[in-house]
Amino acid sequence: CSLQLGVGINAPFSTPEDELSKRIDKELEDEKKIKILKILLLGPGESGKSTTLKQMKIIHAEGYSTTDLMSKRDVVYHNLFNGIKEAIKEAQNQNLPLDEEMMEDIRKIEKHSEKMRTMDIHPIPQEVSKAIERVFESSPIQYVIYRLVNSPVDDAGRYFLEQLKRVTASDYLPTVQDVLKSRVATQGCVQMSFFIKDFTFNVYDVGGQRSQRKKWLHIFDNVHAVLFITSLSEYNQKLIEDGTTNRMRESLGLFGNICKNEYFKQTAIILFLNKKDLFEEKIRKYPITDCFPRYKGPQAYNESLQHITKRFLRENGNQKRQVYTHVTCATDTQQIQVVIDSVIDVIIQQTMQKIGIQ
Repeated sequence: CSLQLGVGINAPFSTPEDELSKRIDKELEDEKKIKILKILLLGPGESGKSTTLKQMKIIHAEGYSTTDLMSKRDVVYHNLFNGIKEAIKEAQNQNLPLDEEMMEDIRKIEKHSEKMRTMDIHPIPQEVSKAIERVFESSPIQYVIYRLVNSPVDDAGRYFLEQLKRVTASDYLPTVQDVLKSRVATQGCVQMSFFIKDFTFNVYDVGGQRSQRKKWLHIFDNVHAVLFITSLSEYNQKLIEDGTTNRMRESLGLFGNICKNEYFKQTAIILFLNKKDLFEEKIRKYPITDCFPRYKGPQAYNESLQHITKRFLRENGNQKRQVYTHVTCATDTQQIQVVIDSVIDVIIQQTMQKIGIQ
């Protein structure tokens, strides 16, 4: 009896004021949740997802300090050496003529590359820099980089080879553009946050290679927008993973799977058709029929772009949902800023509509 009395005496008593306070606290907590927006950057490898994330850091976060830029020097060197080594390897696979002087330069490059794996060697010795320059300017390597349809040298490798004298200088400090052009394959998930218009945006960049895609699943919950990024310039290239699958075909299938995914039924989907600059350059030489054999239109930028856009939008599968499409060059900060700000406005507007706030 005394135990029951104690329970009765100590039992919490809730006044109308307490209930009002609890309700206000819950509304404030709900408002906080509403103002945290989650964006996934999805797409195949080498499409420009990480570059887009870097641009968000430049435009809406803290950008890159001198210390940050200096820390990217090793990435630049890796891209540079990887580019020239891939070109050499392909030239040898193609049985292109490499004379003895060139073979001596190649040995210098490979020896220094091995040293870089175990120790920090800066600056790159002048004799190694000169060896890279001679090899890069040779006819076989120029053929592999600029004329071979499926060149193994990626955009980053080509860019830094073209910037060779600057990036191998003893006082070299990477520029923001160098950071945007550099490439490190995303392993797992990279997250960044920024605050704009009273909203916190949590952006997740996940690995695009096939082996990385299974890691996406754990971040699929409560996503406000999917930003799918694909490379326009890869319409005549093969996947690194198997060497046979057309990259744009792979990207189309991946985009279709994301559009049809149950997790994203109520999610805004934004499509970036990226690397428009490289596409404009490439379409002059190679038609899109390698990826789309039934295409009968002219080998021109606008018509080819229009066809590719239609093929991606066809994958949507949900007539009620609009896919917001942008043609982009992710390394162009001025252009991408306009696009990203437009994307942010769309995400905020859609979020407000869902909770009944116009």
